[in-house]
Amino acid sequence: MGFNPPVPQNDSDWEIRVAMLLSLTLQILLIFVGPMRKRSSHPVPRFAVWSCYLLADWVADLGLGLLLNNLGNIGGGNGSSSSSSSSSISHLSAGVGGFKRGPGGGSTNNTSSGGGSPPIFAFWTPFLLLHLGGPDTITAYSLEDNELWLRHLIGLLFELFSAFVVFSCSVKSNPMVPATALIFLVGIIKYGERTYSLYSGSVSGFRDKILGEPNPGPNYAKLMTEFDSKKNAGLLVEITIADGEASKAKEALEEGEEVRLVKESNKSLEAMAYDFFTMFRLLFVNLILSYKERRISQAYFLDRHDMTAGKAFEVVEVELNFIYDMVYTKAPVSHSSAGCVLRCVGTACLVIAILLFALLDKTAILPVDRGITYALLLGGLALDVAAILMLLCSNRMIVFLEAKHMAWLSRVARAVRLQPRRWSERTSQLNFICYCLGKPKEQEGRRQCCKRKTIPPSVMRFLIWVADKVRVRETLDDFFFIQRKPVSCSHIDNNNNKMNHLCCWHKEEKPHVDVLTYVFDRLKKEAQKFKGSTDYDLMKKLCGYRGEGTLLDDEGLVRNIKMELTKATREAELKKKDNSSSTNKEEEMDESEYLVEKMVKEKLDGVLRNSIEREFDESLLLWHIATDLCCHRECKEPRMHDTNGLMSISETLSEYMLYLLVRQPEMLLATAGIGLLRYRDTCAEARRFFKSAEAWDPNHDDARRMLLSVNTSKKPADVKGDRSKSVLFDACILAKVLQELDDDTMWRVVAGVWREMLTYAAGKCHGSTHVRQLSRGGELITLVWFLMAHMGMGDMYRINEGDAKAKLIVHDQ
Repeated sequence: MGFNPPVPQNDSDWEIRVAMLLSLTLQILLIFVGPMRKRSSHPVPRFAVWSCYLLADWVADLGLGLLLNNLGNIGGGNGSSSSSSSSSISHLSAGVGGFKRGPGGGSTNNTSSGGGSPPIFAFWTPFLLLHLGGPDTITAYSLEDNELWLRHLIGLLFELFSAFVVFSCSVKSNPMVPATALIFLVGIIKYGERTYSLYSGSVSGFRDKILGEPNPGPNYAKLMTEFDSKKNAGLLVEITIADGEASKAKEALEEGEEVRLVKESNKSLEAMAYDFFTMFRLLFVNLILSYKERRISQAYFLDRHDMTAGKAFEVVEVELNFIYDMVYTKAPVSHSSAGCVLRCVGTACLVIAILLFALLDKTAILPVDRGITYALLLGGLALDVAAILMLLCSNRMIVFLEAKHMAWLSRVARAVRLQPRRWSERTSQLNFICYCLGKPKEQEGRRQCCKRKTIPPSVMRFLIWVADKVRVRETLDDFFFIQRKPVSCSHIDNNNNKMNHLCCWHKEEKPHVDVLTYVFDRLKKEAQKFKGSTDYDLMKKLCGYRGEGTLLDDEGLVRNIKMELTKATREAELKKKDNSSSTNKEEEMDESEYLVEKMVKEKLDGVLRNSIEREFDESLLLWHIATDLCCHRECKEPRMHDTNGLMSISETLSEYMLYLLVRQPEMLLATAGIGLLRYRDTCAEARRFFKSAEAWDPNHDDARRMLLSVNTSKKPADVKGDRSKSVLFDACILAKVLQELDDDTMWRVVAGVWREMLTYAAGKCHGSTHVRQLSRGGELITLVWFLMAHMGMGDMYRINEGDAKAKLIVHDQ
């Protein structure tokens, strides 16, 4: 009785060799290419990571399958019984299905008797298990991969069984049984680490890991039982709630050590970020925070005098990197004490296996197999060493070293490590009018200096037609219509020289876009107003603004808007009267003042304020098109430096929010699913209009002016009805009203509305959706959402100052 290996296959030796080398190459690529996806939002790097990630598992599985298929050659075709068994099985196979292969590949060169595959193949088997464990820098490509951790566990058991079959059948012929056992141990450790990391990154695993002990609160049943027993005993007893206990708890927190230490903390960036990470990681599984976390975070982000936009966003970026590591890498294992022990064991096993192979008599092994074996051993060790170096220079290790009072080692780690971007530091941009015209924004030669040769319109139209036919329009859009504009982030406080360049830019160039500073300053100003408030409804109202704070609450700005609209409307009315032939102009002037007031009210309430009261996706489309039309307004006088900055910020946020609406709709839950329908209808109307205008403007160089020249005295809904959800000409009406304001007022309004739309959308997006974007280069909206949470803004808080203190009082008889 014994295990009879399958039919010997003599022509797959080179396939096995190629599979082993390709699997090792993919592992080397993955460990260095894997982190690229958190620093790039461009589709090419992400496609490269995705391809390597899928191929790595596929090639390892293929190699293991080839080894199983070749088991008869590896496992001992040398003995007589084995040969007769194989011969009979081969005859049966040839008769039934014709699966027998003729001699080939490595059989003629093999030094072993019997002509089978080299026995060294048995030693290669556990390396595939090691490769399936993957590198430390990537365990899951997407958030959904973590939810399949149980499938990976079953896969581990199956792959382990398959590898064990190859190993057990080749014990007699394998010259490296002890070394093979050591590599088996390393492979099990690596694959087990990956499976556990996937579980830890899943929603259930992440939640179980971060939730503390349950808090049942004061013992209600004990108190009430004691109350009943004393009352039944005839005693005069009552339960009183101590007044002011919650307020005392709040005051104790304000004056306590935790808040004071945060205000005066001189911890490093990584240490502060890790402290906040341990508190705020609850948000990424859609859990809530308490008053204590809110106040401690506010003490750092609002109360410190040295807090600037640069410092705040750096802390947020490092926190998001901690989240990324916990969800998409082996950090849950490698940053634990057990993980460090396993890493040492695995590295030691690899070193011993290398020594055993180096001391082995290798005369019976082909030179090519010798080289591949050394490549597998040294490659595995190099991957381990690279992973250890990355671990030693990681943010988490710096925090650990500082906590153990080894600051000098943390300084060494900072000095030797590379300083890549923590996220893409770019916002994806989509311009509605350029997209409908089929002209990428770089090709607008009248307004921008083209740094590369533009694609002829006829060629672009052909590419669009082909992409629509083969259903790859989104891929075409990624390369031609979606821009990726840099935003200042990590070191904006130290880049004073760059900021000074704002004052000396050429007419064709745009000023440096400092979106994050603009958002931070306004958020901080609003958060400080309600810092100590425990009114939950007030907090929700503040985060529910999407233009109301600019067009309703900002009294100074509203006053300027009314003045500018009144001035522009009055001038228009006077021009009408001057052109009229009426003789009684004084009476008409009196009537016109009433009309001016009525028209101003209609423009302010019926157009501007009405535009922010509509459904969010409709409001977003309206303001995007209006902002683009306003950006192309010819300015008679040079704009002020601040005005240029607001214009650039408005354009950036406008095109970014449209990109989210079209390409990342899951991040805009406020659109309620109708946003894409409204966008499509608006695109269809815009294309029809531009096609009808080709007779006057074949190249559409003046497309925006032609849009504004359309008579919009009647509301589009009154003329067209409400079947189409297009908002193209409603946006033209909004743009005409905005253009009646002077440049400074107009861009203050537009930038303010876009900032509120961004914060409104950020607050509505679920934490798990934000985590998903961390593997795609990150999003500006995620940084803003996390910053709002740190400033105490949002619906992630349930404001309770403390437990009520109930007392049982027994009165004397």
